[in-house]
Amino acid sequence: MADFRIDIISDFVCPWSYLGYNRLKQAIDQLGEDYRFDIKWQPFELHPEIASNGVERESYLEKKFGSLEKLTEATHALQQIGIEEGIQFNFTDKDVLPNTFLAHRLIMIANKEDLSTQLALALYHAYFTEGKNIGDVDVLTDIAKVVGLKEDAIEEAFTEKSKLIVEKKMQRFKEVEILSAPTYVIDDKFVIHGAHTPDSFFKVLTDIAKNK
Repeated sequence: MADFRIDIISDFVCPWSYLGYNRLKQAIDQLGEDYRFDIKWQPFELHPEIASNGVERESYLEKKFGSLEKLTEATHALQQIGIEEGIQFNFTDKDVLPNTFLAHRLIMIANKEDLSTQLALALYHAYFTEGKNIGDVDVLTDIAKVVGLKEDAIEEAFTEKSKLIVEKKMQRFKEVEILSAPTYVIDDKFVIHGAHTPDSFFKVLTDIAKNK
């Protein structure tokens, strides 16, 4: 028997964070019942400069990629990867790219309630598959209720205390040079950057387990 703590530093508008968890989960499933995992989700903002009401996704990312043609090519490539891995990436020219700070405040509360993975997956699905604005308080509240968070827990997520906790966490990650998502910290010792393959995750976890 081996126990792992995995902190997943990610953003809910990052497709590679979504794919990365999907691949990590495959590795975890391969390991079987002799391994136990305590997974906590940690905040990272890909686009912290985005206003609280979000921006038009296509026009914003067109500037990031340099042209609409390059964005379209990247989008189609991502959608193909999604098809191969069982994730449906749907995009339209009306999509909003949200500010995810409120979502990160909600996930911090879900960590305490042991519902953070359920919430994270619901947020990814809501944004990437259903095209919902996960920067909107009402949308976030509805998603949180569906996964089982209680009213008082949801309210706690939107307090000043919660805001300060998330800001402190994100500042701490910058100080230790965690500057990209997804990043995985295993047992507070081992750091993995990027959405590796299931086989790669499996090898890392089994190598760590040998030394426990």
